[in-house]
Amino acid sequence: MLGLVDQPGLYMQRPDRSASAITRIRTDIAAFVGIAQSGPIARPVRARSMAQFEAVFGGYSDNAYLAYTVRAFFENGGEECLISRVADEDPARGAAPSRIEIPDTTGGLALSIEASSAGSWGNALEIALTPSPTAETQASGDPAIDGSAIEVVGTDGFAGGQLVRISQPGGLEQERILAAVDATARKLHFVHPNPLKRLANQFALSGMVPGEPIRIAHVAYDLVVVLGGEPVAIYAGLELTKSSSRFIGEVLRPAEPDDDGMLDRLPLPISVFKTDLAPTDVPQPLDIVAGERFALSGGRDGLVELSVGDFQAGLAALEPIADVTTIAVPDIHIRARTQMFAPLPEITPDPCPICIEPTPPAQQLPPPPSESPPIFTLDQIHAVQAMMVEQCERLRDRVAILDPPWETVRTDAIGLGGIKAWRNRFDSSFAALYLPWIDASDPIGRGPRPLRTIPPSGHVAGQLASVSITTGPYQAAANEDLSFAFGTSLAIEPAAHGVLNRSGLNVIAVRDSRAVRILGARTVSSDPRWRFFPVRMLMVMLRRSLEAATQWTVFEPNSAETRSLIAQTLNHFLETLRRGGALAGRSAEEAFRVRCDDVNNPPSTRAKGEFRIDIAIAPAKPLEFIVLRLSRSDEAFELAEQGALSTQLLGAV
Repeated sequence: MLGLVDQPGLYMQRPDRSASAITRIRTDIAAFVGIAQSGPIARPVRARSMAQFEAVFGGYSDNAYLAYTVRAFFENGGEECLISRVADEDPARGAAPSRIEIPDTTGGLALSIEASSAGSWGNALEIALTPSPTAETQASGDPAIDGSAIEVVGTDGFAGGQLVRISQPGGLEQERILAAVDATARKLHFVHPNPLKRLANQFALSGMVPGEPIRIAHVAYDLVVVLGGEPVAIYAGLELTKSSSRFIGEVLRPAEPDDDGMLDRLPLPISVFKTDLAPTDVPQPLDIVAGERFALSGGRDGLVELSVGDFQAGLAALEPIADVTTIAVPDIHIRARTQMFAPLPEITPDPCPICIEPTPPAQQLPPPPSESPPIFTLDQIHAVQAMMVEQCERLRDRVAILDPPWETVRTDAIGLGGIKAWRNRFDSSFAALYLPWIDASDPIGRGPRPLRTIPPSGHVAGQLASVSITTGPYQAAANEDLSFAFGTSLAIEPAAHGVLNRSGLNVIAVRDSRAVRILGARTVSSDPRWRFFPVRMLMVMLRRSLEAATQWTVFEPNSAETRSLIAQTLNHFLETLRRGGALAGRSAEEAFRVRCDDVNNPPSTRAKGEFRIDIAIAPAKPLEFIVLRLSRSDEAFELAEQGALSTQLLGAV
């Protein structure tokens, strides 16, 4: 409220909507779909550092490029990404968590303990349980006549909802759930004194021997998790009753991502699933030897039958997340380290008995793990990349970074025909193809300078994010040194570079003894208006920003005042972009136009509840104008691309 009033009361003043400025929406968040050692499957999770990625999805693997790709993203300036893990989830052969079942003292199943996510990594887990009561006391007399309560020496450490063991000399033991604790009267209640708070699992004591000492002990456990022989987590004072604040099933519940990819907490190494108890059941103590280790087993990675459909599920999981700007699927190209190159020819020993048999190489790669992903065919790779492009074209708020198949960029690839043929499979302004692959340092490699050749999408996504953060998405992500890059899988000379560039392929190369750099910024579109990748990135940013900033007009009248306010706001935003270098032109008139008046909102349009805003912009490249139509219909705004106009025709807008 503005101004002062002389009389008390409630005064309301409508805010000035013209003050609502358009904010440039983030366009630096990448999404990666691939193979991981651990983590949720087809449930995207956000990561803001490599440490966060490893905490959820594990480390580097011979059977995946994902960890290397994510590291390349962060090392080249990326700040936030989403990870969508893929795996086959067939019940018989697909991904499964390792597990173990713990019995109770009656022989029944007490706990089902699993690794926190599916994968063979969990087969290296062990757990050890130790009884750890937090409270013990003795009765100061016999129980109440009805057994519903007992007076004790002290109540410190006891609380309602705890499981306790009541014992007497001679071996008589029984378990009860504490209903209430009266510290003043030093009394433990097994049946709540308030009838309204009594539950079906509250039972009075029975069979106690009068005059004999009675001991009451809290039933709780400490749990140690061991991974690969080393303790990795300790949880103290865990309890078996759901009503307890330290219920084991709650303390060790799985971490789950929300619809936006945020975890409610960092994942734990294990999760505990308590078997269902009837409302009248009282949990029994665990049948364990204190400190004895139990090994988890049965974990599977779900890679043997990995299919295109699994990648499709990983991609589909990204659709509802609105702030994804770039998507990449490096692991559709996966080859285990020993599959990257054709095997050496076998050496046949000379039959001459005096000859020495050939000496094996000094460095031998270990045999591949028992569960390896398949090598996908070119048609399967194309199917997944076509899904990426289709999602981007349909949602129109993200772009696809395409990695070339290994066959087209390996060292012994012959000519440019293979990669050009691959590029010709696509025609879209929502995708860009970069080549060749990049040699990156390998934390699990072998040799004096271990390297691994990986798809380039992580490096590209990181540099795109860095440019978007520092300048804007309309700046080309090129001609800057790439980090986490020591070379390329294929040396592309300048003459070949020119041929590829004209075909809409973005070359990564070393020039003039400099570091590895991206030397192109083109889409795979045949339309010259959408030839340059920064133009598409600019349109993605505009779409998000304009749709978000104009939602306030959804229920506003289609009046001259409303149209004037929104035109004013749009003009200010576009002028800010022009001054930042996003638009061509020495003045606003040369860079953009905004029309929101009676011409494009005639009475017939207003009568149907529709609202139209026509925007023409001239991106810094190319020089044509691109026309957008922002329209309201059915209480929602939509932004449509209308094509391009020449400078001469722009005056009519």
